[in-house]
Amino acid sequence: MMSNDLILEGQPKENRGRKAWFIVVLLLLVVTCVFVFYFLFNKELNFEAYKTVVGKTTENKLGRLTLNEIIIDDNQILLNATFKPVKDVNFDDQIYLFPQVFVNGKEFTVRNGGQSIAQSDKTFTIYSSVKLSELPKDKILNLDIRYNDWNGEKKIDEPWVFQVEASQKQLQEDRKTFPVAKKVKLLDGQEITIEKVISTPISTTIYFHSENSLLNEAIHFKIQSASGESWDFNTAYPLNEDYTKWGVRLDTVYLTGKGYELIPVAVDGSELGSAVKIREK
Repeated sequence: MMSNDLILEGQPKENRGRKAWFIVVLLLLVVTCVFVFYFLFNKELNFEAYKTVVGKTTENKLGRLTLNEIIIDDNQILLNATFKPVKDVNFDDQIYLFPQVFVNGKEFTVRNGGQSIAQSDKTFTIYSSVKLSELPKDKILNLDIRYNDWNGEKKIDEPWVFQVEASQKQLQEDRKTFPVAKKVKLLDGQEITIEKVISTPISTTIYFHSENSLLNEAIHFKIQSASGESWDFNTAYPLNEDYTKWGVRLDTVYLTGKGYELIPVAVDGSELGSAVKIREK
C-alpha cells in the first residue's frame, strides 16, 4: 500500500510532479486542519460515541508521548496525543509526528496529516489524521500505532508504539451510504466514475475513479441539498499506486437529508460536468 505522501525517494520520474503537488496540499492541510481537530476532540461536542480513550504513555530518548484518544471514521483514523520532549530536544509547532497505523495487522495508509500545538510547560498537543484505502468491517479493530516519522524527513530510531483496541460499532450504525456508480464526462474530455458517497457524523467522503491515471488537482466537487444548501470538496487523495482511485473528504459535514446533487467543479467553482442525483441506500 501507499504510505506518507512526503516520501519522494524511489518514485518514478513521471510521478514526482504529482508527489510535489501533494506536498503543497499536505502543508495547506496542516495549516487549516487545526480547527477540525479541535472541533472533533472538544469534549463538549457529541462525538464521544466514536472515541476510544487510550491514555497510554511511552518514552524514548526524544521524550514522552501519551496517546490520549482515537476517533475511527470512514476509512480514516484521527489521533490526539500529548508530547513532552526532553530538555535538549528542539521541538516546536512546525514539527509534525506522522504515525504509521496497522489495522488488524495490515497497513492501509494512503495519506498522513496533522498539527502540533504548543501548550504550557514545553508540552505539545499532537493531532494526526491517517487516511486509509479501506477499513476492515470488524466492529472492534486492533490498532498497532507507531509514531516513527519526524516531520516527514527522518525516521525515529526508537518509535513510540501503542497497541489499542478501538470500536467502530456506533460509526457503522450511523454511517449513511449513497450509491452512485455513474460515469461523468468532464468538459476537458476526461471521464470519471463516481462510485459512492459515504457520510458519517464526522465527515462525508466522495469516492471516484478513472480509467487512466488522473491528475486530480483540477477536479473538485460540490454537493447541494434539495433546499439549496451546498458544500465544497476541494482536496482529493489517491487510494492506489496507479492514481486511478480517489477519495475526497469534507470534515464535520453529515448528510441527513433524502436527496442531493453531486457536481464536479473547477477550482474557480465553474461546473466541469453534469450534476448527478444521489440518494441514501
